Amino acid sequence: MPANNRSVGSVLEHVFTHENPTTGSQPPELMAWVVFENGTAFFSAPTDELGSDATLDELVAAARIAMAELGPVIAGSPAGDFNPVCLDAWFPGEYVYFVTYDHPAIATVVIAEKEDDLAAGLTGRARREADLAGLDAREIRDFHGRVFHPTSH
Repeated sequence: MPANNRSVGSVLEHVFTHENPTTGSQPPELMAWVVFENGTAFFSAPTDELGSDATLDELVAAARIAMAELGPVIAGSPAGDFNPVCLDAWFPGEYVYFVTYDHPAIATVVIAEKEDDLAAGLTGRARREADLAGLDAREIRDFHGRVFHPTSH
């Protein structure tokens, strides 16, 4: 699939359901995620707080709480730090980035036209800030692999 046809959900689906091409490690047995309007995602394996039977509303609430915990972008502080990782082993010949932050369950997927870690990181950080402002969930995948696309709230 060409990069311009990829969605954030399709990137997450590939990464979280296939063997890691670099390490050979297997993905978690169960993984859920919430993708916000601008490409920031919250993802989680089941936990004591978020069980495998979590409802869509519970998944979205957990995602919103995680975004609030990370807080707004403040350049020059840990809240503004980012780590762009090009997923070239997963998507050879494409520029698909996973931009992570100071929260283990939040990342922004950036699909770029060319390799540029700094630009991808800055783009991801700006999208995360926009997603924090709106918190508009566009895709929810529950722990059983069912995907939902809610209408805007």
